[in-house]
Amino acid sequence: LSKEHVRQMSYGRVFRDGFKSTGSIGNRLNAKRQRDVPTHVGAVAAVSAGGFHTCAVRSDGQLVCFGENGSGQCDVPTDLGEVVAVSAGVYHTCAVRSDGQLVCFGRNSCGQCDVPTDLGAVVGVSAGVSHSCAVRSDGQLVCFGNNADGQCDVPTDLGAVAAVSAGFLHTCAVRSAGQLVCFGENGSGQCDVPTDLGEIVAVSAGDSHTCALRSDGQLVCFGRNSCGQCDVPTDLGEIVAVSAGDSHTCAVRSDGQLVCFGWNSCGQCDVPTDLGAVVAVSAGDSHTCAVRSDGQLVCFGWNYDRQCDVPTDLGAVVAV
Repeated sequence: LSKEHVRQMSYGRVFRDGFKSTGSIGNRLNAKRQRDVPTHVGAVAAVSAGGFHTCAVRSDGQLVCFGENGSGQCDVPTDLGEVVAVSAGVYHTCAVRSDGQLVCFGRNSCGQCDVPTDLGAVVGVSAGVSHSCAVRSDGQLVCFGNNADGQCDVPTDLGAVAAVSAGFLHTCAVRSAGQLVCFGENGSGQCDVPTDLGEIVAVSAGDSHTCALRSDGQLVCFGRNSCGQCDVPTDLGEIVAVSAGDSHTCAVRSDGQLVCFGWNSCGQCDVPTDLGAVVAVSAGDSHTCAVRSDGQLVCFGWNYDRQCDVPTDLGAVVAV
């Protein structure tokens, strides 16, 4: 398959590239099916911002998804049960149940929702555009779905991993010892891990760029930089959290200040002046969500599908 065919087949973040070149959203968005924001979400334990939808795990373990629903990515199975983790991709969603079982739903054009029958219990999951990756309880990484660029070809010598992040057409994993390994599409250098990177404690894979948080709190980003998404501010200082969106990056400083940089045509980098201290951040396709120190969730940026309309009765958020 050609690269262009793969991008069309993936239906993913490349759609935003069209925004940059045309300045309009086209007819496709007008035909999308949307699920309204629930009015009784209640207290939330975890939130994941996807491409055009949002999923929240309530404090009672129930999963609630809202926003764009043209592929059923917000149609939570009625028998899902208690959920402990969720990852919203662009047009699919993956959730980890309390018994460790992984369930994925939504668009399945590339098998990104076909959870292997022998996967076993998992402790972490990351949903990309058209592939999904899960960390098993023994630390082994398993990826499935679109593999046209090798984003599901887990290196045989990878070993146990502590974290994984599925990007557009690439995947990055942090080994238990802190080494970063990336594989898959590398046309922009998003898999070219710097040789002097050092020990990594967190990673976030965006569309065609990757950001890694070093053990000393320094942020390093590499890959496509067409919108400044890899231009880490020189005065950023020590970082405690990072999230790479499509073409923008957001980081939480040690003093709780949120800093976003890169593509900003939708206001996804316009951090509210009254936001205050932040403890977590999630950069979606073209919007950003942050958890304040008081547990309140604030979202800003592209809001066509109401992915920034935080329910008034949402309550305190533990993680995003």
